Amino acid sequence: PADRLNEVKAAGALAKFRTGGLTAEAIPSVDTLASFLLGCAERKLPFKATAGLHHAIRSVHPLTYEANGPRAAMHGFINVFAAAAFAWHGEKQISEILSDQDPFAFRFDNSLHWRGLSLTTEQVACARKQFAHSFGSCSCEDPVRDLQSLGWL
Repeated sequence: PADRLNEVKAAGALAKFRTGGLTAEAIPSVDTLASFLLGCAERKLPFKATAGLHHAIRSVHPLTYEANGPRAAMHGFINVFAAAAFAWHGEKQISEILSDQDPFAFRFDNSLHWRGLSLTTEQVACARKQFAHSFGSCSCEDPVRDLQSLGWL
């Protein structure tokens, strides 16, 4: 909610948002996450994303390491950070970026491209330094493996 973001900003702190958990219900909707990112961007309030960002691109994955455990669509860290960078630079329609499950919709060269939108490397670096500070994952290996499987590492 906006009031909470205002309180965090007034305290001089970073905002924090949980992006997942052990049940499908623990994963916030795309619209909820978009609202958070846009609210933070409007306030120039840096954030950290925690829990659930194990994979590069939004897709359905097991929520635990248990055999036959629950599965759900999990947010992708590329989706989240691309959406955040675009939000930081004024783009309001970021729900589509967050919900995109096509890794080929994201392209990287001297710019970040998502479908018809682009940001320069300098713009991405600015958003990373001033806005999208970090994310937490229960595994250090899952994010790296995902990037490797996409040929991005």
